[in-house]
Amino acid sequence: MGQVLDIAPLRSVVAVADCGGFHRAAAVLHMTQSAVSQHVRRIEAVVGGPVVERSGRGVAFTELGHRLLGHARTILATHDAALTDLGAAEERVLLIGATEHGADVMLPGLTAALGERLPEWRLRFRLDRNVTLADAIEHGLVDLAVMLDGSGLDPAHASGTLALKWVSGRSFAAPANQPLPVVMFSEPCTLREPTFATLDRMKIGYRIAAESADLSGLFAAVRSGLGVALLPMIGRLPDGLCLAEGLPPASRASVFVRGRAGVDAGILDTVEQTVRDVLAGQD
Repeated sequence: MGQVLDIAPLRSVVAVADCGGFHRAAAVLHMTQSAVSQHVRRIEAVVGGPVVERSGRGVAFTELGHRLLGHARTILATHDAALTDLGAAEERVLLIGATEHGADVMLPGLTAALGERLPEWRLRFRLDRNVTLADAIEHGLVDLAVMLDGSGLDPAHASGTLALKWVSGRSFAAPANQPLPVVMFSEPCTLREPTFATLDRMKIGYRIAAESADLSGLFAAVRSGLGVALLPMIGRLPDGLCLAEGLPPASRASVFVRGRAGVDAGILDTVEQTVRDVLAGQD
């Protein structure tokens, strides 16, 4: 049998190109880095020369590698289209990261809208902190992330904004002539700075009554009457919570959509537009 360009190695080569390196490509393909390297070596053995070279901390494709990439993309597109036409295509999963506090208010509307706009994809969500999601995007561990900046920075380049509202338990009463008890996420969290800034601006004394690393713990602390919290909100409040009265209005939080290296541009645009539409209909 003559030389053959196998599908799996070709997919690894394209992933290395799209993701900018072997480590990220391995994460996207759910393979080990050594397996991706072996795939590339198999392709190089077939075409008779190197297709990828180390370049600083990244990689660069050789002239032969660039020629191969053009053929690889054509072959993979035809292969995948044939499987789809024959009803044999594997289910495609889109892994979307979201912050817990952003997800709680956005996911219902976002999931429904994306289900209509991306019917061929199965959506899977990973809920985590902003800093962890940023690292996951950098290393290709999620395809996209919907991230929230509580400071409201760079709204011109954001997908939209969310209202930040003071919430409390239904039985909470602010203590007279004492610092306001505040419940917040533990560091790192982009909601801490706007909480402090809003209260400082109005010269309202405060103390941190409770901190939590996750949303469920924060809600539990607020429901129990430990203090108030500044949170992004859309629609109805969670059970047991109400808007806190007598507190100053806060700025809005900015929402951004970020994609890993090599993510399909059309998918990224669809998710970003969907986030914009969900946020536009919030008020």
